[in-house]
Amino acid sequence: MKLKAASITSAREVLGVVFLCLFVDSIGYGIVVPILSTYVLSLGASDFDLALIFAAFAIVQLFTTVPFGLFSDRYGRRRFMMGGMILLAASFLYYPFAKSVLALVACRAVQGLAASATWSSALALVADTYPGSDKGEKLGVANGAVGLGSIAGPVVGGVLGGINFGLPFFIVGSVAFAAFFYMLIRLRLARKETVEASIPYREMLGGAIRIRNVLIVVFINSMIAIFFGFIEPLMPPYLRGRFNMSSAEIGLFFGVAFLTFAVFQPIVGRMSDRYGRKVFIVGGLVALCILSLLIPYASSVPLLFLILGITGIFWALAFTPLMPLAVESLRSKNMESFGTASGLFNIAYTMGYSVGPMLGVFITSYFGFESIFWVFSGMLVVMIIVTQTLIIEKGIFIRKFSKKTREIGE
Repeated sequence: MKLKAASITSAREVLGVVFLCLFVDSIGYGIVVPILSTYVLSLGASDFDLALIFAAFAIVQLFTTVPFGLFSDRYGRRRFMMGGMILLAASFLYYPFAKSVLALVACRAVQGLAASATWSSALALVADTYPGSDKGEKLGVANGAVGLGSIAGPVVGGVLGGINFGLPFFIVGSVAFAAFFYMLIRLRLARKETVEASIPYREMLGGAIRIRNVLIVVFINSMIAIFFGFIEPLMPPYLRGRFNMSSAEIGLFFGVAFLTFAVFQPIVGRMSDRYGRKVFIVGGLVALCILSLLIPYASSVPLLFLILGITGIFWALAFTPLMPLAVESLRSKNMESFGTASGLFNIAYTMGYSVGPMLGVFITSYFGFESIFWVFSGMLVVMIIVTQTLIIEKGIFIRKFSKKTREIGE
């Protein structure tokens, strides 16, 4: 899918819209965490009901992320971005009125549908808008919105939800509604050549996963998600038991890592635009392999926070170049199915995150809490070997060098 002409909306404004949509989606995901469980149990729901409500989000994403990516390649990004925001607004504005398990399952399912629509098109739109050598930096900026939303979400949910359960939902729902109307009025993209319109969906998907770099990116993202599935449910009880941390301190613990991750993503993206993707992915994975083993053996809270802050930097180092690498690899094969790639990228994370909690509980029950970090370190070693030996970047460097040579010659 190629641009015939420059977007009617400026590239900077397009990036701002993407940043806003991803930020709203991420903060919406985060505000649910500290308040929904208490609300659900107050309705007399069982633990199974609670699990079903939370699982509805991931289940819907598993079945819709890749199809939405395929559709956005064929029919354009704007309608899916707008659809994501209006669905998010609808689900959040209804949350405070949901008084049954079935209604809350529906809210979470619609929220998952909204996330699929937004994520399948947002990063692909950035790749469409910035096809040049700065795509890594711009994708880093877009992904930085996720980190900031992940930090703000639990804080906003905890503080405003303590005042009134519905307040954070009304605020985020209203912002999502405003974002929808802003895109309706302001977001005007150039017509696309429907290069993929005649290609069957199965062929589009098969073509993407047959590209080695894309497949490796999907694999790494799923492995990273498994680790987050390990620590998000298991780390809070550990921190309470060992360091007697409060809920606010635990939130800050995760926030430190998300903050450094968000801040360094644009920086790493810019550097990987200049020096290549592979070196940063491998370097970040090596550093994480070492740092992850230090976390469970930190002897004090300040040391633990320091390790987490540094860890966030290296998460940015390893994670930020992944999507730009996939985009460049598709383009090198004359494919511009960026929505398809984004859908694969996101479903890999969803699948990994779905497996992580169950696998983490199984490992810790037999081998202890520290063992999950040793397991993840082993997974990182595998990722390092796969990345170093199988990722191909030579053609990308040659193309960049040839372009610079032609510019000098002219």
